[in-house]
Amino acid sequence: MKYTLVLAILLAVSSCTYSFRGASLPPGVHSIAVQTFDDRSGYGDPSLRTNLTNLLTQKLVTDNTYQVTNMSTADAEVVGVINSVTTQPVAVSGNETVGKWQITINVSIKFENLKTQKVIWTKDFSDWGEYDPSAGPSNRSIGLSQAEGKLTDDILLALVTNW
Repeated sequence: MKYTLVLAILLAVSSCTYSFRGASLPPGVHSIAVQTFDDRSGYGDPSLRTNLTNLLTQKLVTDNTYQVTNMSTADAEVVGVINSVTTQPVAVSGNETVGKWQITINVSIKFENLKTQKVIWTKDFSDWGEYDPSAGPSNRSIGLSQAEGKLTDDILLALVTNW
């Protein structure tokens, strides 16, 4: 009897399929437009706003949960604001030389239904990358790229799961 109950539970569980992808998409939202990020950070890198915009757009296209389109035909829009970009040492050697820096990007995202003119959600996101300063200034861009990649992954996840 005990084995029959266990077998019945296993069969019931194994026949269920779970999918979180798209499970909580806003009703009526099938297409999305990504506005160019506004940079209020004072960081001074003019490419940061377009890099974040293009990377998020590419990830949305690859994910294919939403059709990425322009504002005139989109059901919803994503509006991003870069609030700050900060750097701080994370590894200091015995002679007080910084061996590794961490660069952090903080953004605010608004996801709005254009058909109903209602904000679906607003959230703050923050992520970071690290770089070694000993190899020169080009390594800073490596750390920045890491932060951009992680940040846009987080935003994509919030857009497709709406948790």
